[in-house]
Amino acid sequence: MKVGFIGLGIMGKPMAAHLIRMGYETYLFDLNTDAVNELKAIGGHACGSNKEVAKNSDVIITMLPAGKHVSLVLFTEEGIASNCKPGTIIIDMSSVKPEESKEFANKLKEYNIHFIDAPVSGGEPMAIEGTLSIMAGGNEEHFNKVLPLLQVMGEHIVHMGPTGTGSATKLANQILVSTHLAALAEASVYASKAGIDLNKLYEAVRSGLAGSAVMDAKMQRIIDRDFEPGGKIETNFKDLGNIQASANTLGVPLPVTNLVKEIFGSEIANGNGGNDHCYIIDFFEKMANHQVSGK
Repeated sequence: MKVGFIGLGIMGKPMAAHLIRMGYETYLFDLNTDAVNELKAIGGHACGSNKEVAKNSDVIITMLPAGKHVSLVLFTEEGIASNCKPGTIIIDMSSVKPEESKEFANKLKEYNIHFIDAPVSGGEPMAIEGTLSIMAGGNEEHFNKVLPLLQVMGEHIVHMGPTGTGSATKLANQILVSTHLAALAEASVYASKAGIDLNKLYEAVRSGLAGSAVMDAKMQRIIDRDFEPGGKIETNFKDLGNIQASANTLGVPLPVTNLVKEIFGSEIANGNGGNDHCYIIDFFEKMANHQVSGK
């Protein structure tokens, strides 16, 4: 099976690297030629365009910032749809609205091209480890055909149902992640100003009902004030915008999520969008006039 991979950013690059190391003939394209060349050095095939990837691949994975970028890669004259062979399976692993995934799938049917929406959760560390959670929507037969590829990149893989359910699951996931991040930040500022050592706070609550994967991944970074991006504030904010738009379409009120979105938006307005998403603690620190430190 020849695999195309378009989008070699903070997540896509390590994901593609796993495929190459597992022996898949992998065709690569990204506007960042350094990323392409880095993967070429371990056995990937560098391509100069989306069209070149399309012509060489049986399955094409896209890992892009937003739905508008996926649409451009798929449907421009030099894009995938016009240049790949019938029966090609597109796996979009980007975080987009479920309505967009359904639209992509319907348009690709005109070209006899199959589509699976398979966004991921776990951030850069799990992308590097190959242990991502992958939530997939689409035809079950097509999902089973590409499952071995997904298993190279992820550890927890669930077929959620028809097209769009993978993307909807990712948005539900991001509601939980973003609200957990806000709660963790707020609790940390409160505890710190109350004189509690955050290391001891973590030790005390991590195994109880308040513990979470978000706490395990981010508490030490908050204590160490390590805000180099794994998942960026601007990425969460984009996802929260997708959540808001999809919820409006469905008629689902999201009062807590919309409040958290405003907190992320405030940090972007203050120039902090490129920091790790746990840096939203800055919002709560400024409100409390107190900077936390575990040291």
